[in-house]
Amino acid sequence: MLKSLPLCVQRRPFYRAIALGLILAVFFFHLGFAPSFDLVPDEAYYWLWSKHPAFSYATKGPLVAWAIAIGSFFFGDSVLGVRIMSVVFGLGSGLFLYLLAEELFGAFPALLAVIFAAGCPLFSIGSVLMTIDSPSLFFWLLSAFLFLKALSEDKLRYWIWAGISVGLGFLAKYVNGLEILSFSLYLALQPQRRSLLCSNRFFSFLSSALLVSLPVWIWNLNHGWVTVFHLLHRGGLTSSLGFHPSELLKFFQEQLLSYSPFLFVGILWAVLLVLFIPSLRSPQALYCLTLFSPVFLFYFFLSFQQAAKGNWTVTAISSGIILLAYACSKFWALPSLKVFVLGGLLLSLLQTALLHGESLSFLGIKPGKDPLLRPRGWQSVAIQLKEIQDHFHPDFFIASDYGLAAALNFLLQNCRFYLPTDLRSQTQFAYWESYPVQPRCRAIYISNDENAFLPQCLKKEFGQIEPIGGFWREYKGKKVEYYRLWLLLGSPAPASEK
Repeated sequence: MLKSLPLCVQRRPFYRAIALGLILAVFFFHLGFAPSFDLVPDEAYYWLWSKHPAFSYATKGPLVAWAIAIGSFFFGDSVLGVRIMSVVFGLGSGLFLYLLAEELFGAFPALLAVIFAAGCPLFSIGSVLMTIDSPSLFFWLLSAFLFLKALSEDKLRYWIWAGISVGLGFLAKYVNGLEILSFSLYLALQPQRRSLLCSNRFFSFLSSALLVSLPVWIWNLNHGWVTVFHLLHRGGLTSSLGFHPSELLKFFQEQLLSYSPFLFVGILWAVLLVLFIPSLRSPQALYCLTLFSPVFLFYFFLSFQQAAKGNWTVTAISSGIILLAYACSKFWALPSLKVFVLGGLLLSLLQTALLHGESLSFLGIKPGKDPLLRPRGWQSVAIQLKEIQDHFHPDFFIASDYGLAAALNFLLQNCRFYLPTDLRSQTQFAYWESYPVQPRCRAIYISNDENAFLPQCLKKEFGQIEPIGGFWREYKGKKVEYYRLWLLLGSPAPASEK
C-alpha cells in the first residue's frame, strides 16, 4: 500500500520532522539570544507605550505595546520581558510559513521555505527585536493560511477567523491591511471564485477585519487623524512628487542587505518564472503571487519618491520565500540549481551570523556607524547618569530625541525623562504629561546631537543654563556615542517681578 503512494507523500513525515526540528532549534536559539544585549531605542519607545495603554498611538498601531505589556507581566520590565513575545511570534511565523507552504505546494517545498527563512537575516533578527514586524509577519502568515482554509473547506468560521487575523495584523502594522487587496485580487483572477467577492462569506471576512481594527480608527478620530499625516510624511508624500533614481537604487540596496542577495534575487527569479511560464502558473502559485505583489509594488513605487526601508516589505518577502521554494522544487533535479541554492544559503547564513555578533569593526566600520553597537554600551550610560544624579540631584531629565528619552527611561526606571516642548510633536510624548517648570526646579538636558544644538524652548523655560560636560557610551573599549549635558535651573522670572 505504501509503495502505491507518491514518493513526496511517503516522505512527508520526514520533511515535517526536519522542518519542526529546525523551527524549534531557531526558537530556542532566539530565546537564549534575546536577553543577551540591551534594547534598541525603538524597543524602549514601544516599552514606554506599554506603560501608557491606549487604543492606538501616534505613529503605529497598539499591538506592539499590548504584546510588550503581556511579556512584562510575566517577566517584568526586563529585556526578556520586552522581547519574549517577539520570540513567540517568530515561532508562530515559522510554523505557519511551513503550514501555508505545505497546504499550497506540499511538504518538500514547505521544508525548503523554512530553511530559506531560517537563513534570512531580517527574519532572524526580527524574531528577537520587539518591533512591529514580528507580530505583523505572524498575523500575515496566519491570515493567509486561514483564508486558504476558508476557500478549500468553505466554512464560515474560517472566513471570520481570517478577518480577525487581518484586523490584528493591521493593529500591528498598517500595511497588513493590503492583505485584503491580495485576497480580493486572487478571487478576481479566478473566474470560478470571482462570485465570492459579493458573497456573505467575504462580507463576514471584511466585517471581522474592520471590527478588530476599530481601536485605530477610534483613536485617530479623537486625535485629528495624526497617524495619516505621519504616514504621508514618512513615505515622502508631503512634498512634490517626482522620480529619483538614487532613491530607487537605495530601495534595492536595502532589500539586498535585509534579506540577502540570494533570497531577494531568487524571489524575483521565482516571480518572473510564474509570470512567464504557463506550466508554473498554478492557482497555488497565483495565490502566493497575489500575496507578494501588492505590498512589494506599493513600496517599489513609493521608492520613486523616497526609498522604503528594508523591513517594510517583510510580509511580501515571506510570500516570496514560499514562491521561491516552489520554483526550486520544480527544478530540483538540476545539479546547477542545487549548487546555486547551497552557495546562496551559505552566504545568507554568513550574513545572518554577522548580525548576531557584537560588532562589525573588523570590516572597518567605525563604532559610531556600527549598527550592531546601537544596543550595546547602555549600562555605561546608566552608571554615568547615576553619578550625575547623585551630584546634581535633578528633579527630572530632558533628552534630545524620543529614542534617547525612551532608552534612558528603561535604563533608569526610577527617573523621569522627557522631550523638549518644541520636539514633542509627531511623537507619542505629545500625548503624555510634560515636565513641570518651576522657579526652583533642577533638570539635566542630555543630547546626542553632534552639533550641540540646544532647543530654543529650553532657553525660554529655564532661567539659567550651564554646560556641564559630557561622556561617551562605551562598549568593551569602543566609544559608540557621545552625550553632552546641560544643567537647567528654574524658570525666567515674570516681567512684573523684574
